[in-house]
Amino acid sequence: MSLVLASKWSQPENRRREALRAAQSQDADALLDLLSHHLRVKSRRAGGVSPQTLRNYGVAVRDFLAFTGPPEAPRLSVQNLTPDDLEAYIIHTRERLRQDGKKTGLTLGSVATYLYGVRALYRALVWAGAVRENPTQGVAAPRDPTPAHAKRRALPPAQYRALLAAPDGQPDPATAARDRAILVLGATLGLRAQEIVDLQVGDVRLGLREVHVTHGKGGKARRIPLPPAAGQVLAAWLQMRQALVLAGDLPQDQLTLIVSFHRGNLGGKLTTAGLRSIVNGYFQRLGLPPDMWGAHTLRRTAGTRLYRATRDLHVVSDVLGHASVTTSAIYAKLDADVRLEALSAAEQAD
Repeated sequence: MSLVLASKWSQPENRRREALRAAQSQDADALLDLLSHHLRVKSRRAGGVSPQTLRNYGVAVRDFLAFTGPPEAPRLSVQNLTPDDLEAYIIHTRERLRQDGKKTGLTLGSVATYLYGVRALYRALVWAGAVRENPTQGVAAPRDPTPAHAKRRALPPAQYRALLAAPDGQPDPATAARDRAILVLGATLGLRAQEIVDLQVGDVRLGLREVHVTHGKGGKARRIPLPPAAGQVLAAWLQMRQALVLAGDLPQDQLTLIVSFHRGNLGGKLTTAGLRSIVNGYFQRLGLPPDMWGAHTLRRTAGTRLYRATRDLHVVSDVLGHASVTTSAIYAKLDADVRLEALSAAEQAD
């Protein structure tokens, strides 16, 4: 917090001067610094903005500035942008989606994220006094006509069991133990990728049979009960991890639960990119189609399993740390067994 208070954006007069300078020169680094500061001190989740959100907004703002033109001769002025200009940007982004498709990796969700990032930037510029109004207000993000549950899938029970067994094929016992822990944290307990890599050793409380997520989405903490099989997997990794520390293969002051075995980051904190690479490797070995890859498939699988076992969305919401139970409703739709049961019951009723 002391760094935030000492920021060049902390004093109103200096803030306005620096923001005007950044907007006039369309300085991407300075504008992103202002955005980051504003998110940390003025957003609804002050101080709890996730690194992934900052990265996403950074990509969005840089993409938007590329659209406005080079700083030395921009086509559009950041300070004098109109809603029509924003609509043109959305159209431009959607045209890239249609033209390039899979090549760019853009989706309708990406287009919406770009708009949210630019909207956040203008909130910061209004706050700093560099612009009077936020031109993004009233500009709607595009809606995807395909429902989320039709695009995103969870692992069926057989694949879930196969996934948890997949690390057995690792030649290195330490890698196998770590990877089992990752898969259990994601596919059984439902942690997000960022939550997994942020866990500390002390957050796994075997005696209390719980995992304490201290830095969840939006800065929210939660305690997740630890079932016996998952507890055994985490206990085995903790034991292996301590052996690595005693052998000098891991630094004693490294308190992160999940560590990297990559040569360039040996013993360091695993990144979310590293976690995705590990998880996708196992998905590939299982022969799963690429549309099922990604670390979030683990969380979707956990949510679907919880709903299948309880048929209680409140339980799903509590374990996964959703702000609203309505967010958890997708897991009822992701469970193919629920839909099959309904169709079978309707068939028998006829």
